[in-house]
Amino acid sequence: MYLRHGDISWDHQDGSDAGAVTALASTTAHFNGRLNGTRRRASRERASNRLPSIELYNVKLHRITEKACVRFILDEISAGRGGVVVTPNLDHLRRCVRDMHFGALVAEADVVVADGMPLVWASRLQRTPLPERVAGSNMISSLSKAAAENGRSVFLLGGAEGTAKGAAEILKKRHPELTIAGTFCPQIGFESKPKQMAEIVQMLAAAKPDIVFVALGSPKQEHLIAKLKPSLESAWWLGVGVSFSFLTGHVKRAPLWMQRAGVEWLHRLSQEPRRLFKRYIVSGVPFAANLFIRSALNGIALRFGRDKINGETSSAADLETLANGSSSPTVNGTSDLPGSGIDRLVNRARRMTTATHHFEGASLSRLKAMVLLGGAVRATPLSTSIGRSLLDLPLDENGSVLNHWLNHSVELAKAIGLEKLPVRVMVDRNSPEPISAAVKYYGTFRVERDQSEYRGTGGVLRDLALKYDDNDLILVANAAQILLDPLTALATTLDQRRGDIGIISHRDGTPSGIMLVTVKTLRLIPETGFIDMKEQAMPLIAQNYAVEVLHRRRPTGLPIRSVSDYINAMRYYHMRRAGRMTLTDPLAEDWQPSFGIVEEGAVVDPTARVHDSVVLRGGVVEAGAVLVRSVVCPSGLVRRDRTLVEEFVKPVTMTRVKMNPDHKAA
Repeated sequence: MYLRHGDISWDHQDGSDAGAVTALASTTAHFNGRLNGTRRRASRERASNRLPSIELYNVKLHRITEKACVRFILDEISAGRGGVVVTPNLDHLRRCVRDMHFGALVAEADVVVADGMPLVWASRLQRTPLPERVAGSNMISSLSKAAAENGRSVFLLGGAEGTAKGAAEILKKRHPELTIAGTFCPQIGFESKPKQMAEIVQMLAAAKPDIVFVALGSPKQEHLIAKLKPSLESAWWLGVGVSFSFLTGHVKRAPLWMQRAGVEWLHRLSQEPRRLFKRYIVSGVPFAANLFIRSALNGIALRFGRDKINGETSSAADLETLANGSSSPTVNGTSDLPGSGIDRLVNRARRMTTATHHFEGASLSRLKAMVLLGGAVRATPLSTSIGRSLLDLPLDENGSVLNHWLNHSVELAKAIGLEKLPVRVMVDRNSPEPISAAVKYYGTFRVERDQSEYRGTGGVLRDLALKYDDNDLILVANAAQILLDPLTALATTLDQRRGDIGIISHRDGTPSGIMLVTVKTLRLIPETGFIDMKEQAMPLIAQNYAVEVLHRRRPTGLPIRSVSDYINAMRYYHMRRAGRMTLTDPLAEDWQPSFGIVEEGAVVDPTARVHDSVVLRGGVVEAGAVLVRSVVCPSGLVRRDRTLVEEFVKPVTMTRVKMNPDHKAA
């Protein structure tokens, strides 16, 4: 292999280039602050890990009472450590399953307690009972009382107009010793307005509260806490939903007997039937039934197996398959267990307790690199016509698809506390190298070309693994796609699966092209020959190591192998960025534009219209022309006053090719 760009001081601290020297000087200037932050973070993690926990639907919940939770928070404040409390109910749990970004926010919280009796009931069915429900609407009172007794201050942020101030007055009346550091009810849409967000940050920094109650509803409050927390690391943050309105009486809370019986949701539904019917009835009831069935099956597994199977449980899909007595779970068509029904479940438990591998808990702190697979076995009409790597295709105002990936890697590194996450962009001997990376990413990535005959994905990964230790982690991604979910959320969710290899699969069974891999699993791949990861390597690995598959209802990324792939992915990506709903009716038409990109070096007359289309460098669009869902390649020409819909204007010959399934890569 040989290297090209971005490899200066790539994985060494002693690089001699000027940029590295400058970075080193800057790092030295704030090293002590970063080190202290890292120590606080590690200390908090150790403290949080002392709390007993269980898992429901792969979501970690702390097995503590409300009183113990309050005591823990006050002790952490006394120790100078801040944190986040999340109180998921049934709807939050459902959202964790469907929304990886929200699931990652919950997984990263310091304390996670069940605010919902259905979760408590499910934990009992699973034979890992939670001691009680710990509701955020109760915690605001009990935590404020404890804060008053310990000389701590609270800040109330959010709620309906006037409720934050009213709730603060009520808490102060109940607990005269309580210090109210401040209250603020921001305007609707404030989170997307930098000026208003800056004012909130300044307000909190000046108030320096010990505890911040955020009442904005979920998931808005969890996203806001994630944004604000870095500005006030020593505080404890708790999302409390509609609790300010409960305290002030603007919203009447259910009677105590309904709360204890677990039917408080019926009371809320009667108050706001139009808003809550879909959440509680259409979505909530089926999900609750599914949760109870899965929890009961987990309970059976624990009864016939062991309470803990090397820190790992069977996946919900496997449990359903086993309980139904259907064919055994497979990885890429390879059978995993003998027998049928519950017998197979028991056999799996026994086999896993005696397996040769011993999983000790995944941790993204062991993540050593991200590998972007940027090569292709065969050329496609899109790649050959543009004459460059698919990673160099434009995406948005930040640049190319490659910059999209590199930005995600930087955000992931920040989230897990790494100075940088090295990115290795792999291309085969026949593929063009991507050259569109922004200067700011130099030193964080390198492009590597495999000079041997193409080894297959499995072979390439096996060769890369030689550099790393057995327990190191690498994140592997097919780069020819546009991510729709944050890479941080995807990596965190895979990490929570606690497998030696974690794979994200779409609803139709196709892999997403993103894997979290423990390096030791790649040692099993043969040293020579073509080895496909999916068809050949994975069945071999699954015989010796735990392969966890995370099934997703919606795609985590969209491919860009063909012209139609690229345009469809761009439309979906830009519509989501703009907060617009995407069409689910395949027969419906949507003529509202979502994007229009003209690369520098392209010539487009000011009177031309570029509607959901891309004009690449060297392309020409003359006056009055209209492009709809089309791509103009270098040297492609669109004549005056022509209207092109879903066409691919190829170079040199100036011919247009209708975008149809024949253009898709095999």
